[in-house]
Amino acid sequence: MSYLVLARKYRPNNFDEVVGQEHITELLKKVVISNRLAHAYLFCGPRGIGKTSCARILSKSLNCKEGPTVTPCGKCPACEEITRGTSFDVLEIDGASNRGIDEIRTLRENVKFAPGYGRYKIYIIDEVHMLTTEAFNALLKTLEEPPEHVKFIFATTDPNKVPATIISRCQRYDFKRILLKTGVEALEKICEAEGFKVDQDALYAISKAAQGSFRDALSILDQISVLNDGEIKSSDVYAMLGLVEVEMLFQLADALGAKDCLSALKTFDAIIEKGKDIKQLSRDLIEHFRNLMVIKIGGKSLGRMIDYPVVIKEMYLTQSEKFALTDILNAIDLFVHAQDVARVTESLRMPIEVAFAKMTYQGEGAVPEQSASEIPQKKVEANQEASARRFSPGDILKNKKGQVNASDDDVVEESQALPELQDIALEDPVLQQEGVPVDIEKIRQAWDALTYAVSRKKMSVATYLQESRPISFKEEKLVIGFTKEHEFFKETLEQQENVMFVGQIFSEKLKAKVLIEYVFVDDEEGRQHEQEIEPFVQEALDTFEGKIVNQWHKE
Repeated sequence: MSYLVLARKYRPNNFDEVVGQEHITELLKKVVISNRLAHAYLFCGPRGIGKTSCARILSKSLNCKEGPTVTPCGKCPACEEITRGTSFDVLEIDGASNRGIDEIRTLRENVKFAPGYGRYKIYIIDEVHMLTTEAFNALLKTLEEPPEHVKFIFATTDPNKVPATIISRCQRYDFKRILLKTGVEALEKICEAEGFKVDQDALYAISKAAQGSFRDALSILDQISVLNDGEIKSSDVYAMLGLVEVEMLFQLADALGAKDCLSALKTFDAIIEKGKDIKQLSRDLIEHFRNLMVIKIGGKSLGRMIDYPVVIKEMYLTQSEKFALTDILNAIDLFVHAQDVARVTESLRMPIEVAFAKMTYQGEGAVPEQSASEIPQKKVEANQEASARRFSPGDILKNKKGQVNASDDDVVEESQALPELQDIALEDPVLQQEGVPVDIEKIRQAWDALTYAVSRKKMSVATYLQESRPISFKEEKLVIGFTKEHEFFKETLEQQENVMFVGQIFSEKLKAKVLIEYVFVDDEEGRQHEQEIEPFVQEALDTFEGKIVNQWHKE
């Protein structure tokens, strides 16, 4: 007799043998005992968790010679034929290869015939979501009012693709992934029956690699069992599946937590030298820091959210104390970004190495807690300001060739180009005048500097203010005007917290108490208060016959 793989050899024959689906099997037992049978059932859930097995068991429970019973005998002709898949009364149909309207028409013609010797004629359609729209429509009437001797059992891994008209005619049962602990316990029993000698860590590695699919776990166990005459160690599992040992992940995380990039890169290189899958390592690192995040937030109270034995959870708890929560979240962001970069580059290891460097580099100018795309805005704007001081746009226009003559004297040193956390808005000469009373003219002249100061705290508010104009300033009240087309901006700025915020910034910069009020002005009045166009800007407008669409901080 040919070899029978473990997934088929240990396929459950009754409800009690189904692993990890007690919430389904207990309900099906009560359905059979009470004889309250629906005409159609829909079994939903991931692959390899017992949907088709439960459909077969339910079929045997209904057609067994001793039935209806929750414990089919498994010896009568009906049970044996259903187990072998040769029963004329229980028909298993693959929805992926029999998905057309013609197959469903044939099914509709056959349902009118009575079962051969069983009580019911049962149609099990696997992967039912693969049927075409026309096939589903052809099935609707038969599914809603089938003959009394017909039962339908549908199984699918993607219930979202099943039309609502089909789901509404079925009783739906949602299967769940097998828990890690439950899978390990079931694998232990099978290993004992087969005479395998397996480490506990190896069983956890197999169950975790299966990702909740018990069929996948049995397939992995079957594949590894040929090693060393059935003696299986955790290293064998990691080597065969290309997984990274948990100890190596903790070693990597320790190096990153200590800001030791050298050790992290050496450990990373050692992992690659062992032939590990880099993509899998990237996923493992994200999961590792996710587990650290969970433990850091909830401690032992959230331990059930981590699929590892207690010993490993204690290691997570110890390691989480070495990290701040912001560091953990930053690590997750960096590794996710590395995955995205790896999809568009030829190198798989380089993005991860860059992520290590960003996490550990502590030199001046480093960006340890953000990706390169999130360089602080202040330095960028300071650099732009320094570049603007090197030449005037008017010089380019006068040159007629788009060229700029820059001598050595014009070059600004980097230390000058990037002032250290200096508020550039304070450099405005109008705001630096002392002893000059605050009036509407002073506010208009300093309007760009004032809105710039607001942008340093809250960019959205400053953006809205740029579409307004100061109208009047009397008795500490500054009236700011918006045209009707900017009604949304006005309503947003009129929120209490924004009014207080703008008033506080303006008062601080003008060194006088300022109360804010927003009003609507017509287009003519708004143009009266528009700022003067600087000469070089006007020259550019005249040269290119252009117009100003928007103005932002004199840029």
